[in-house]
Amino acid sequence: MKKVLAIVLTLFFIVTLMAGCAPTAPKPPDTTMQGQTGPEKAEADQTRPDILGKDKRVVMGFYVEGEGPIPSSKQSLSAHADLLDEVSFFWYSFDANGNIKNSGKQDQDAKNLAKKKNAKVYAVIHNLVPGGQGFSPGVAHNVLANPGIRTKFSQNLVKLATTQGWDGIALDIEKVPPQDRGSFSTFVKDLGTALRAKDKVLNVSVPAKFIDYPADLWSGAYDYSEIGKGADQVVLMTYDEHGLGTTAGPIASHSWVDRVISFAVTKIPPEKIVQGIPVYAFDWASTKPTVPAYLTFDQAQKQAKAKGVPMLYDAENEAAHYTYTDNTGRHEVYLENKQAMDAKLSYAKKHNLHGIAVWRMGMEDPGLWASVKAAYGTNKAK
Repeated sequence: MKKVLAIVLTLFFIVTLMAGCAPTAPKPPDTTMQGQTGPEKAEADQTRPDILGKDKRVVMGFYVEGEGPIPSSKQSLSAHADLLDEVSFFWYSFDANGNIKNSGKQDQDAKNLAKKKNAKVYAVIHNLVPGGQGFSPGVAHNVLANPGIRTKFSQNLVKLATTQGWDGIALDIEKVPPQDRGSFSTFVKDLGTALRAKDKVLNVSVPAKFIDYPADLWSGAYDYSEIGKGADQVVLMTYDEHGLGTTAGPIASHSWVDRVISFAVTKIPPEKIVQGIPVYAFDWASTKPTVPAYLTFDQAQKQAKAKGVPMLYDAENEAAHYTYTDNTGRHEVYLENKQAMDAKLSYAKKHNLHGIAVWRMGMEDPGLWASVKAAYGTNKAK
């Protein structure tokens, strides 16, 4: 699942596909958040011993079809399928009446390959609107706020999972309006119950936060504790600290990621949390200071070389970056290379998380996979 989706040229398109993948909304003032802390013990309970456990670590990859100049995830999947325990396919959206819709092309050969390699396959359901319009809060609200439509949507998702050969459903419903917080939690619980009755998994992506501020337009609707009670896995999208809607900065700095996870484990048992790992780059131009271009690692690397500028590394924030100037102004580029991703893998180990989720395959530094194999590992049956 995501949170971030690709921009064709300079428009952001978002795990984000994800696990993931989406823009970061303005956060409440620091004065609002001061002095608030979570409980010492996770509030949600553990479920599904068949897929959970404190010593079990899974590696998930989000699969997305090609997005303009950004390649599909297929080559990455083909090369690294042996390291993947779960693959989430960003293939479905829904309308205001709770009907499931195909979201672009679907390469069934990729799904079959993942299954052949004994990876669980999940169908990602998102509310992304085509044409670079981002995630739709209106569609989400219309479904969640209406009990009848909400039930129909849940039934449609169970039918999708059971009739199309999916091991589970992965929800990536972003920009849910704050007033739908309770309805979203209820939906997750009801869907989780229905899927478990069919021996299917429910995976839910949630935006990163380090405080529960229910009025926040981006993260307020996501009650970590209640979602954790209903879902089998929760993908914590630890990315877009800086992204669409913000000025330039690290996509996921060291201290910010650790702070987000430290808060999440007070609400959700760590054995349910899958840490979303960003593997992309953002390029901010001074002429569009809050609308960065979305790049793959390879695109960012080649651009730095073409511009003749050095690649720098901010050790404090664990972030690679560089700057250049052209006819569109001064640019600041932040990217996730192997060194930055190694730091993020260490957080998953530090907090004994259930797994990691790569948003998204096909955009990463190839060195990521050696690190996953050496430092994180997999429990996939061989």
